[in-house]
Amino acid sequence: MKYMGSKSRISKSIVPIIQNYIDSNKITTYIEPFCGGCNIIDKIGCETKIASDSNEYLIELFKYLQQDGKLPESISREEYFLVRSNMNNYPKWYVGVVGFLASYNGKFFGGYAGIVHTKANTIRDYYNESKRNIETQSCNLKNIKFIYSNYDKCDPINCMIYCDIPYQGVTNYSNKIFNYDLFWDTMRKWNKNNIVLVSELNAPNDFKCIWSQEILRTIDNTKRVSSVEKLFIYNKEII
Repeated sequence: MKYMGSKSRISKSIVPIIQNYIDSNKITTYIEPFCGGCNIIDKIGCETKIASDSNEYLIELFKYLQQDGKLPESISREEYFLVRSNMNNYPKWYVGVVGFLASYNGKFFGGYAGIVHTKANTIRDYYNESKRNIETQSCNLKNIKFIYSNYDKCDPINCMIYCDIPYQGVTNYSNKIFNYDLFWDTMRKWNKNNIVLVSELNAPNDFKCIWSQEILRTIDNTKRVSSVEKLFIYNKEII
């Protein structure tokens, strides 16, 4: 996963594309192996929807919300760093709350962002903004099956699959090394029995871009850069 909520800005553009593949091919199972903030899957209509991610704290947070769990009203700076240093002492859902919702831009323990003085000389309560957003979203999470898993453990058949991977060459939410060669080889394998779409900035030559849009991407609380989001599908005609 990159950042929690990283696809919320373009969901209106790519959800109809994904939905069309589901409806046109009468697909009954939709999978997101890198579910992140679930800003795509919560808008998809499909009989079975599966969201998985390699961050267990994120998955436990969503499971907690499914059970109508209540989120804390605030997270202090002291609490943030205490939880970060002692994650095993807290419920996993709570670590997810602190690590994602109280961090700037939803980056897992990527820097405390509770109440912040902005460059425009205003005060923003980032935690409560994130809290309100995810609480509003929670009503659309009820029919999703959440799984803590690495994508390469899956063996899907007859599914619609959307992958929002850590973009190559872009800082992501953790220090884990992502094996891009393994990922693209896995997508080629999955494509034999499924329809697979991938969000990235670039892709190997045997994948074609079916949609693109320029956006401003936040790097940290002082810098934003322009990039072109793209959606790729495997091109069977290129061998």
